[in-house]
Amino acid sequence: MSVTLEFDFNQGLHSWQAGFSDFPPGDKESYALESGIEMLPNKDNQQGFYLKGFNKSDDLFMFMKRPISELVPNTHYTLSGSVTFLSNAGKSCSGIGGAPGESVYVKLGASEIEPEQADYYMNIDIGSQSHSGNDALVMGNIAVDNVDCSGGQFEEKTLTLEDSRGLPIQTSENGDLWILLGTDSGFEGVSEVFYTSITLTLSPA
Repeated sequence: MSVTLEFDFNQGLHSWQAGFSDFPPGDKESYALESGIEMLPNKDNQQGFYLKGFNKSDDLFMFMKRPISELVPNTHYTLSGSVTFLSNAGKSCSGIGGAPGESVYVKLGASEIEPEQADYYMNIDIGSQSHSGNDALVMGNIAVDNVDCSGGQFEEKTLTLEDSRGLPIQTSENGDLWILLGTDSGFEGVSEVFYTSITLTLSPA
């Protein structure tokens, strides 16, 4: 039986937590890392899950994670879903290392263990920038329409990972999983994303 989970960040965190990786541990200040529930730009009295970081190292992974429980133990599922967010990265803009929009890749992933930074990189396989990994798949990028290259305006975008190309995963012996969603950046500059909603579907494989 499929399980569908919906999260509206205008209603709060829903137990999602922020995380950052692919940068020197203990150097959060110079990377300008920020996270949390914040008011949305251009949206009256609405809020979203905000992630911001300055990619100084040719790579920066900014993500959110959440445990999922009460699934069938030791069972194979396929993870699919959609995410809606606000971005100020216009299309076809130039930047150091890559474009601020097309070179910042949105990834959806899952694992039995809690995903977190280990030394420098993640403790699970999220792939690298435009490449998916065993534990996370590329959904698209943060480039949006109707935004110029100044970064002064935010617009909405929705990305979908269809079930037909979803991520195969297996639950723990207790029926638990960790879900993560984030951006893997090849743009050496500041990236900002306001996540507004996430829908996840876990279908028995």
